[in-house]
Amino acid sequence: MPLYLSQTRGWDLKQIALFARLPFLAADIGCLFGGTFSLWLQKYWHISLINVRRAGFTLGAVMMLGVGFVQSPYAAIALLSLAGFAHQTLSVTVITMSSDLFRKNEAATVAGMAGTFGNAGPLAFSLLIGAPVLKIGYTPFFICLGLLDVIGAVILWTVVKADVKAAQAVEV
Repeated sequence: MPLYLSQTRGWDLKQIALFARLPFLAADIGCLFGGTFSLWLQKYWHISLINVRRAGFTLGAVMMLGVGFVQSPYAAIALLSLAGFAHQTLSVTVITMSSDLFRKNEAATVAGMAGTFGNAGPLAFSLLIGAPVLKIGYTPFFICLGLLDVIGAVILWTVVKADVKAAQAVEV
């Protein structure tokens, strides 16, 4: 993010120090929001647990779509903050699904594998985008991030069925 703010937005070190922390703070709040949103949907809308998780993921994915389409550096920080919030909202809801879908003695393994793949993907993505970002800019990168999250939501709604009970999900 400091490189983006410096190269693309022309910010100096003082401006970066003032504003670059905001997306990370928003991401922290997004972690809390994901769980709270799920509880709220269950309590007031009586939505099933799996549908609540899928809805939280989808909400986060949709919020990711607007990042990268602004001229103002302050609007860019606001949208990057929204992206941090959105990504952590969807991340916390999908990671929590392991305890919803798998037996108690398997949930930690599944969550660990999800975390491993969840970190290996961005690592590979970061290594692959370095050169293209220098040539074509950050906007295609931001578009790609938003689209990948929406594709993830579609896959989640397709693969994970709402009526599957935790014990049955692994035995099938």
